[in-house]
Amino acid sequence: MTSTRPTSVPAGNSDHHIRLQDGRRLAYTDLGDPRGYPILFGHGMPGCRLEGHFLHERARHQGFRIITPDRPGIGLSDYRERRTLRNYPEDIRQLIDALKLPRFSYIGWSSGGSRALACGYALSDRMDLGVCLSGYTHFREFPGHHRLIEGTRWPGPGLMRLSPALLKLVVRLVVWISLRHPSLYMREAKHLVSEQDRSLLRACLRGEYFRRDQLECLQSGGQAIATDLLTELADWGFKLKGVKVPILVYQGQQDPFIPVDYARHLADNLPDADLTLMPDAGHLYPLSGRFQEHLFQRLNHYLNNQHRELQTEP
Repeated sequence: MTSTRPTSVPAGNSDHHIRLQDGRRLAYTDLGDPRGYPILFGHGMPGCRLEGHFLHERARHQGFRIITPDRPGIGLSDYRERRTLRNYPEDIRQLIDALKLPRFSYIGWSSGGSRALACGYALSDRMDLGVCLSGYTHFREFPGHHRLIEGTRWPGPGLMRLSPALLKLVVRLVVWISLRHPSLYMREAKHLVSEQDRSLLRACLRGEYFRRDQLECLQSGGQAIATDLLTELADWGFKLKGVKVPILVYQGQQDPFIPVDYARHLADNLPDADLTLMPDAGHLYPLSGRFQEHLFQRLNHYLNNQHRELQTEP
């Protein structure tokens, strides 16, 4: 599963932005093959638009364009208060309109997974396929989650159940400490990941983008990060059965942050889902070159078959 071959860095500045209808700035990176089929990529948390660089080289080789937006308040995107997950697809609709993209697919990693599902719910008229890489399920629909959540190394869902205000306080404290002691933050990251992830993390830390990705997100501040997390941990504003596009669900069985039960719940409740469990993978497998090759080849196969089916319809 692992590959330590570094990704190539694209020439020029990959950062861009648009102005949304409400005046907010939405920042994004535009990488991969500029003439390729467009994939929106949803970054994790902590994370930001710079995660598109992790996919750049292999996306370009496979003919995909990777567009990675900063979510509201994260990185270079402007903050928005009082929002739910259901609000997110409207930002994406305005982005794909600005880029003149008639069709797209969405890959979401970790906290980005719920954003892939939100787009699959609200943008099914434009979206071909969604991919959820170790993402959360909808807790309002997840039975018995009190027992499972405490078994992970990320206490966010449990804190949300106890008190959203407490979650905000804890997030702000963690962000404050991390910004003042970034070396401590990186040491803790190495400690928290699974054994399966450590070689991937070491390889990423040899490059520039992993540290930049993490620190730029943390510099967004505790309020922005807490708000982003709350949109995922609270009611989504739609049900899983309302997601009308096919969803590929991937989950590492050695993931210390996301229980396998979340992936199974998604697969059981989404109308059109395909679940892939990976026995030897943790949480960082999307950084693996071998996994990326597999995923992009699968997407190419799926999209080509879909195109042929449309051509043969009477």
